[in-house]
Amino acid sequence: MFKAKLILRMSVIKQEYIGGKCMLKKIALLLFISFFSLGAPLNVSAHAVLLDASPKEGSQLKQMPGKVSLTFNERLGEGVFNLQVRNDKGKLITTKKATMNRTHKTISLDVPPSKKGIYTVSYSVISADSHPVQGTYVFSIGEKIDQAITNDNSNQGESEKQSSFYNIGFSLVQTFYYLALLWLVGFVLWKWYVPYQSGQQKQKYKTNVRYLQTGYIIFLLISIGFQSTALLKGANLSQIKTFVTHSATGWSWLTCILLACVGFPFLLKNKWLDFIWVGLLLVATTLNGHAIASDVPVYTIILDFMHLVTASLWAAGLVYLFMIWRKEREQALAFLPIFSHIAFVSLILLILSGVLYTLKLLPDITALFKTTWGLLLLAKIFMVMLVAGVGILIREHLRKNDSPSITKFLMSDISFMLIIVLIVGTITHLSPVPQNEPLVWKENKQDIEFLVKTSTLSPGKGSLWVKASLPQDGSSIQSIAIALSPKNKGELAPIDVPLKVNKDESQEKQQVQYKMYETNNLVIPYAGRWQIAVRLVTSNLDEIVIYKDIVVYDVK
Repeated sequence: MFKAKLILRMSVIKQEYIGGKCMLKKIALLLFISFFSLGAPLNVSAHAVLLDASPKEGSQLKQMPGKVSLTFNERLGEGVFNLQVRNDKGKLITTKKATMNRTHKTISLDVPPSKKGIYTVSYSVISADSHPVQGTYVFSIGEKIDQAITNDNSNQGESEKQSSFYNIGFSLVQTFYYLALLWLVGFVLWKWYVPYQSGQQKQKYKTNVRYLQTGYIIFLLISIGFQSTALLKGANLSQIKTFVTHSATGWSWLTCILLACVGFPFLLKNKWLDFIWVGLLLVATTLNGHAIASDVPVYTIILDFMHLVTASLWAAGLVYLFMIWRKEREQALAFLPIFSHIAFVSLILLILSGVLYTLKLLPDITALFKTTWGLLLLAKIFMVMLVAGVGILIREHLRKNDSPSITKFLMSDISFMLIIVLIVGTITHLSPVPQNEPLVWKENKQDIEFLVKTSTLSPGKGSLWVKASLPQDGSSIQSIAIALSPKNKGELAPIDVPLKVNKDESQEKQQVQYKMYETNNLVIPYAGRWQIAVRLVTSNLDEIVIYKDIVVYDVK
């Protein structure tokens, strides 16, 4: 009896494939509709990075300026930002609130005249992709800045510990959130193409979707709660209102909550309403993430949307197949050929959209190996390759009607899916772009110890400080010169960096075993790979040269 039914089901497989192709066409149309409904009006740039500060990081001033201002590379979130200046005792020098200019790229704080000492500037803003951006740097009034550079931060360990606990918790929440999102969206899409064997199975399917709706809205609210604790920490009611109603993240939160609530009475009644609901939900989801922060947001939103649709079809179809495989084998065998076909196409589109999306976000492919985001993405790519391999095996054993082997492969695919979603939940709150950082370079050559420190390396002007110990042969240091050379740019000549002797008062009072040079005119013309050469000449005319390769990322 079972074989007769199986033959009957296989006779209509061609009809099922046709239905699957129609589904792909409708998904393409859904991409088009959703793009013009929500994606087209957006226009933002890359991740928020500090481009200019006044006073500059590490600067040594004679008197306190009347204002401290910070300029970023993109528009910042309205309402929620902070800028503080503390003295060398850790006390605020003013209780005034910072202001934001009309372009929403510069925040400023009026400060009173202050006495000699080391001052710490700390700031927190929200970037276009809704990530909290924080930073701290020092400058001095009437004192040498190297005292501040060598200062230890006793609270750093505790802060990092708290941040790690938050990141672990947020990663787990995001994992469950994305599982609920992908399964809900996928089940809604598959609902219209599953070859149900009975009305009872169809009703059971609808019940599962209701459970997924409930799970989605629960984890959506938990996810929003986690994000808001980081983004809106210390904000008052007015600031929160401004952020929610004027930022892409705020609109994403409101739209997703509204669609989740509307879905309860309206979902699963009309195919086209379901497709529109899915499209709006996924586009709203892309507004809260890295896609919105690229320099071509419409392009990355489309790629992210395509990535979510294809991932949903694969993840939900796999879960549904796993659910019915043991107890409803006839239903599973009827669904398996359709799922195999759609999953294969989805996986191709998933990989294609992921590759294009990654290439758009990163300054160059080597950045994958320099951030936690990149390393986790490589792990995800490896898992997707395993999924593709398992998919090929499933298709082969399906052709041979080898049901026991298919069971093992399904369990493997489920495991890979959970790992992939865990990775996705982790990388959503990590930055894909390596951050430009200050250089701290120590090297010993011919018994001379070199120490080179810079301000944050980025295109434009910065500061540099170099210290070298005296030669062991009794000679003195006659000169130190620094040159900056672009790598892989043909025969471009090195750029000389002007240096002046750091006249430390302690050097005049006692004999010291080192010599110091500094400059505030370290100019890096453009982002890319550079080589720093430090050339020391002794009084005996001996020449010692050390080299350091650096990478400067374009954050504009």
